[in-house]
Amino acid sequence: MATFDGSSCRKGIGVVYSLLNSSAVLALLAIPSQVVWSYCVGGAVFAIGLIAIFLRGSWQTARGFDKLILFGPLFYGAPIAAFGTEHFTLTAGMVPMVPAWIPWHQFWVYLVGACFIAAGLSLVTGIQARLAASLLALTFFLFVVLMDAPAWAQDPRDRFATALMLRELAFSGGALALAATLSGLRHRRRAHLLATIARYFVAIPILFYSFEQFLHADHVPGIPLPAMTPTWIYGQSIWTYLTAVVYAVAGPLLVAGRKTRAAATWLGTIVLVTILTVYLPIGIVERASLDNGLNYLGDTLMFCGALLLLAGAMPRDRQSHSQMHPEASASPL
Repeated sequence: MATFDGSSCRKGIGVVYSLLNSSAVLALLAIPSQVVWSYCVGGAVFAIGLIAIFLRGSWQTARGFDKLILFGPLFYGAPIAAFGTEHFTLTAGMVPMVPAWIPWHQFWVYLVGACFIAAGLSLVTGIQARLAASLLALTFFLFVVLMDAPAWAQDPRDRFATALMLRELAFSGGALALAATLSGLRHRRRAHLLATIARYFVAIPILFYSFEQFLHADHVPGIPLPAMTPTWIYGQSIWTYLTAVVYAVAGPLLVAGRKTRAAATWLGTIVLVTILTVYLPIGIVERASLDNGLNYLGDTLMFCGALLLLAGAMPRDRQSHSQMHPEASASPL
């Protein structure tokens, strides 16, 4: 017959308590508050959007890659909400980014942050989504004109400054594509114009990124930024070369206006693959870092969302590329 040993129990509790208070466990939990807030807001918007996708009837009727396209607003909206949170937690670092000739720097940082959070919720819920998408497209285009282009002009040979400028242009293109998708049949000509502009806003960065990734395969894939792909990532440079190949094939198709829906969908797919194989593991390892963890993961996920939003705005292959399909609103909104 087994007997209860109180001293053994106390020893077991002591071991567990020691483990919970070990430096290793505390290090795992030591995530700065500004990072936690971004995770919480972005995660909440992601959860809301995920529920909304499966509650809508479009999920049941979508087939094949059209199901992936439905995630465009979610992949775009959740990161933008997380980045909006940083405008409140990292205000001092963002104020200098506002051009000197614009007054009330801190006001604009707060305003843009609040608008980003609201826009993220709007995109994933469908509430005033066309207005939110239009304003996001304008905002990122103004970022390019007022901040990124002047910074690039100071040193045009800086390939990372070029990559950042083109990334903001692609973000503008993704939002513009969603605005085109939601314009409706009454504004078909306007929707076609917006979708065409969005296509070039995305295609130009894709072509540049393809070239850069072939030359610098040791850097992270998707958006060629300064971070190097860690040696512990399985395949390491393979993902960058693979992404560059897909970019090199799909980019010219977007420019030429041929098989644009398929091209944008494949672009979104390869970027999603790099997120799962490269950026998500990095995000887990660097979970306490905004710069090396959340921001890289969020930027790339938002870029993936922009590509899927463009795919949703493109006509199906069986149609002429010059026409907008009445059912092309692959966006769940």
